Amino acid sequence: MAENQLKTLKSLRNHLMKEAKRGLNRRTGVYRRADRHQETRRKMDEMLLAFRAARSAVGERRGWLRAVRQVAGIPVKEVARRLGVCKTEVYRLEKAESESTITLRTLRRGAEALDCDLVYALTPRKGTLEELAAEQRAAREKEREAALELVRKEEKEREWKVLKMIGWRREMLRHLRRGLRKLGVRVR
Repeated sequence: MAENQLKTLKSLRNHLMKEAKRGLNRRTGVYRRADRHQETRRKMDEMLLAFRAARSAVGERRGWLRAVRQVAGIPVKEVARRLGVCKTEVYRLEKAESESTITLRTLRRGAEALDCDLVYALTPRKGTLEELAAEQRAAREKEREAALELVRKEEKEREWKVLKMIGWRREMLRHLRRGLRKLGVRVR
């Protein structure tokens, strides 16, 4: 899809919904279980490449407003004028961003004052979304196996208690002796 069509969040959401619906079986209306989100994950991984590159290049930067303002050479006074606030408010916004207490709305306003767009994303700490999904599937499968093993263990314990109550050893020995006698073996 052309980049200019993904300018707004609404168009991005619509694009992702279309991609997700491609996994829909048109006749039954049911998602194909195996690849329901696979194509969407692949496309999102492609979109997130730039974010992962930016994250690794910048590291743990916490003050984008201040950094962009300083690099672009825009004085605090000019940013304050564009926002319609005083200079101390600009410093407060930059501090709030560095302390991770700023809201997205305020950050977006600050970005617009710097003549920038706010673009954010959630990127997996390591690997891709596909790998993250595979890890989640493996963890769910492991939990399912552990639950099944617990059920099997409880069933064996219940079975053992029932057999113990009905005296299974005595019955088994009686049937064993009867079978041996039929074969001609002397048993007491």
